[in-house]
Amino acid sequence: MNKKPGLLFAVVFFAIIILAASFNMNLGGGAIVKLKPGINPDTILYVCQITESNWNVFANVFSMWEKYVYMFFIFATIVLSFSWGWALYQNLLKDKFSADVYKNPWALTKMFFWAGVICTILAMTPNYYRTVHVRGDNRNWVLCENFSEGAHAVRAQAVELRQK
Repeated sequence: MNKKPGLLFAVVFFAIIILAASFNMNLGGGAIVKLKPGINPDTILYVCQITESNWNVFANVFSMWEKYVYMFFIFATIVLSFSWGWALYQNLLKDKFSADVYKNPWALTKMFFWAGVICTILAMTPNYYRTVHVRGDNRNWVLCENFSEGAHAVRAQAVELRQK
């Protein structure tokens, strides 16, 4: 049985909020972008201009340090590997299993995992995976729905994935 239903509810609710924000979902639809007669809607993508938010600015600043963050995680992985190896070596020397030697490596593993999750969330904004480049336009765009505020209809051939 789950002893903490409030925690489970909070995690599920938090995941729903993140997904809804990431995919620009809303409860009510806005005005739908009308296409000119004769245009095949299958050849059209809808894009919206990125508005600068605190989250995007923070993620851009954080991404400047991306190389150093990767270096830290590689260093931490090496230290973590040696920590687990040392715990295993101590158990092999004693020829008896002792769970106490695994407490520190397990604590380091949990800290390392959650640090990775937090760094990923800080670096990857909801717009990170939706950002596109429209040929002939230097502004920043994201894919959106035809009812999103500020949506523009663009030929699909003119839209390219963002190259980092």
